[in-house]
Amino acid sequence: MKITFQPAIQLTHAFLMMSTLTLFLTPFIAQADIYMQQDTSELILLTNLLTDSESTNQRDRYELLLEDDLRSSGIAKNTTSANANGLSRQQISEAVASASAQTSIDPALIHAVIRVESNYNARAVSRQGAQGLMQLMPSTARRFNVTNPYDPAQNVLVGAQYLRELHTLFNGDMPLILAAYNAGPKAVSKHHMRIPPFIETRLYVPKVLAVYRRIRAERIY
Repeated sequence: MKITFQPAIQLTHAFLMMSTLTLFLTPFIAQADIYMQQDTSELILLTNLLTDSESTNQRDRYELLLEDDLRSSGIAKNTTSANANGLSRQQISEAVASASAQTSIDPALIHAVIRVESNYNARAVSRQGAQGLMQLMPSTARRFNVTNPYDPAQNVLVGAQYLRELHTLFNGDMPLILAAYNAGPKAVSKHHMRIPPFIETRLYVPKVLAVYRRIRAERIY
């Protein structure tokens, strides 16, 4: 069965909150990959199944939004094995727990941002120069006096502090907080307190929200 969430719904931050909540209230969907249609317009489509009948061009318009198995991200329950960069699950969890305690940011949200930003690779560097688990831009790292952006404790704490700053700036509006984390607060303000019309940001926000809701529901942190 193919499940579609109202094709051609305008992507607003209110819709993102409702659609990601729907993902976790529907048992069938919770057991399957979720795909998002990539589009340059204001429209978005969520589906749990891409059929073989769809042409290659049609399939290329979709991006995997949420994988069925979170174990591929290295955050499965009851594991202490080291990931590719030598960090154990416990080390990352301790860094997240400490940052959460200091900033009052939900640890599940911190884990969700880490998963989407770096997939738990503490040595990750983006094409734009973002570094570490929470992909801090050098300017952000300098502003928060980070001496080593690849140190999990420093990186995660500053990432959480930045989320707290954005939480205050955008009055707790989660989609706008995440949009600002991805595109910058000025971009959100410039677009009249809406999610900026950037494909990367419009894919990023629901992806983090979906992972956040799953992690929070399953308490895998």
